[in-house]
Amino acid sequence: MAVVAVWGLMLLAPLGAGRVYGYREPRSAERVQLEQAWRDVRRRAGVGAYRLVVVESDELNACVPFGRTVAVTSASARSLPPGRLEAVLAHELGHVLGWRAVPAFVHAQVTLPSRALLWTLRRAWAPVGPMWKRAVKWHRPIGFVLVFLLAVVAAVVSVVVALPAGVAYVAALGARLPGGRGEGRADAVAVRIGFGAELVAAVEDRIEHARHGLPLHLVRRAQGLRRRLG
Repeated sequence: MAVVAVWGLMLLAPLGAGRVYGYREPRSAERVQLEQAWRDVRRRAGVGAYRLVVVESDELNACVPFGRTVAVTSASARSLPPGRLEAVLAHELGHVLGWRAVPAFVHAQVTLPSRALLWTLRRAWAPVGPMWKRAVKWHRPIGFVLVFLLAVVAAVVSVVVALPAGVAYVAALGARLPGGRGEGRADAVAVRIGFGAELVAAVEDRIEHARHGLPLHLVRRAQGLRRRLG
């Protein structure tokens, strides 16, 4: 029964991944640029159909998605010039090409419970604030009673998911340990299909415009790309 339950969750996980990870389809303002860049990347990589989605983030790279789905961050889709956007897309594709899709799938399976439980906590507490504002506006006892009931429900949900959320979070932290090697392998794919120069330019530009100190992970990544380019 445990094996069947785990397998069922693994089958259902991709269905909830969009909500948990915050995926969305490209908007009309993004679609034209993304479609052209994505078509060129797939042509040069010699691959078939992969779904391209957008994740709301200010980072350069998105999280590793499920299956034949490649994610790009909204910041990259919005701000990168075509050549650098293609390089970033090539990097993201590199995570799920061939045997690399296996560690990508495992990583997604390990990190999804943490994201799902945190999403559950946020959803449980989300109605409390707006209901409090309504209660203050109504200035009726029933409003404050509803706030109290919502808070009780949210607190119960928090207690129930606190332990599994903590365990899942620790597992997700462990899954990040080999993340640098995964990034290096994906960068190697981008270099191999001819996007190395544009990718290192995108990474170095992000380093120059970093707001909160020197991003050491990006510095190491740029150094690795420089070595691959010779």
